[in-house]
Amino acid sequence: MATELPSSVKVPPYMAFFLVHGMQVGVGILGFSRYIADVAGYRAWIAVLLAGAVNQLIIWMAFRIISKAESGDLYGVAKQAFGRWGGGLVVFLFVFYFAMLAVVVLRTYIEVIQVWIYPELMTWSMALIILLVEYYAIVKGFRVVAGLNFIFVLIPTLLWPTVLPVLEFAEWYHLTPLFDTTWKKQIEAALLLTLSFSGAELLLVYAPSLKKGKGLQLSAHLGSACTTLVYLLVVFVTFLYYSHEQLTLTIWPTLSAWKVVSLVFIERIEYLCIAIWLTVIFPNIALAIWASSRLLKQQLGVRHRTTAKVVVFLVFIATIQFDTRRAINALNDGMNYVGPLFIFGLLPLLWAVSLFLKKKGDASHV
Repeated sequence: MATELPSSVKVPPYMAFFLVHGMQVGVGILGFSRYIADVAGYRAWIAVLLAGAVNQLIIWMAFRIISKAESGDLYGVAKQAFGRWGGGLVVFLFVFYFAMLAVVVLRTYIEVIQVWIYPELMTWSMALIILLVEYYAIVKGFRVVAGLNFIFVLIPTLLWPTVLPVLEFAEWYHLTPLFDTTWKKQIEAALLLTLSFSGAELLLVYAPSLKKGKGLQLSAHLGSACTTLVYLLVVFVTFLYYSHEQLTLTIWPTLSAWKVVSLVFIERIEYLCIAIWLTVIFPNIALAIWASSRLLKQQLGVRHRTTAKVVVFLVFIATIQFDTRRAINALNDGMNYVGPLFIFGLLPLLWAVSLFLKKKGDASHV
């Protein structure tokens, strides 16, 4: 029987809102509107709603899965469902997946800095600095990682007033007709949002660190709903500001739109936005590495500090391998293909198998 974590190391149920929302909103928000518009045109806002609805289902599945595990997490249910070796394989697959999420976020953000601010910046130097601070936060425990998500979800709200100057140039006819589309195009566009909405599946790892309460699952669902609303706002502003031809030629439409904002005390506000965005991606990386190293700790039976060092090192090595725009595009495209295999393949499989497990607290076997 798994040992229950002491209440002193757990965080309140409402933190599920910030953990889910904070993990989902990252660098993807800077350019995802371009990719979905390429597939579904300016009716791609429907794909955002579709992806958001599916993500709510994923969260529901995650809670059903962990409710059947003795340890209340992914490691426990994988071992119960697939045995020692099969469960170990599932655990290692998720270790890889979460580590690669950290790589994607880190490398994409460094590229933004290299393109917009410091073209001569060495990838390894920025990656090393960020990952050293990430490691320090991770080894301090989950409460610190959760606290970072709480604080750094609030800071970016300071940027939302900058949307108003962009809307001065809005072309409202870009959104008409509202429903001139097909379900096939919207589903294809929604699949491209897999990486942007990824993060809710980490519930499978950190659920035992959340205090139980009536509002726990609701908080997680509200966190994802907030992500959907944020993405809808970004999509509508982007579609209103750019023509379709302009959008296809703009790599980071959200950043480029910020260039029209003019303030008396700062000339290039997009530089400030990029700096503030570090507070957005920092908890993304921390939570992904924490989850990967936590699973590795459970699988290998070693100290979390040890596995955290291993995962941080591997993330660093993987990050510096992608040194061109083509390579970074391949990395993001690869995760957009791999992500659905985990989120729409492996996770529903775990849910289906968990239906045949006895409830947590019994001698649970298939």
